Amino acid sequence: MRMNTRGRYGIQLLTQLACHVTDNRPLGLRQVAERTGLPWRYLEQIARPLRRAALIKGRIGRVGGYSLARLPETITLREVIEATDGPLCLMNCVDLPSVCEHSPTCPSRAVWVSLTNDLRDVLSRYSLADLATRPCAECQELAERAHHARERRKAAPVRSKRPGKKWRFMRTLE
Repeated sequence: MRMNTRGRYGIQLLTQLACHVTDNRPLGLRQVAERTGLPWRYLEQIARPLRRAALIKGRIGRVGGYSLARLPETITLREVIEATDGPLCLMNCVDLPSVCEHSPTCPSRAVWVSLTNDLRDVLSRYSLADLATRPCAECQELAERAHHARERRKAAPVRSKRPGKKWRFMRTLE
């Protein structure tokens, strides 16, 4: 099982907000994108479900942005992942045994139920405060690499697919 991009980016977004919880100003998504190297358009999409789940609150305007709706210590990683990805469940039959006709007699269902519960418990034990206290050197490095890559793309000359075609056209006009 792999955690998808929405969950990872949601955790990174909220961790950035948790790092700036002492500021009285909200943090813009462009600022988060610059610090983490994540695409800000995608962060906009991730912010919607987080706002609906009452994990963040937004402020519109020139000094607008997002801030945490609660203290970082009270927001668990499980809440963030479930807000962005939906309920944590390794198999459909874990929460809804009726979706599989073999659920009552399935020998492996008990293992999936146990693993799902363990995963939920572990993610419930960690909060945003746990992540916000760790150094963000990796985020800084990623952001710098992403920034340099964008700058190189901007500075690179635009080349046509067929070099010389324009020149041939101009020679026929003479």
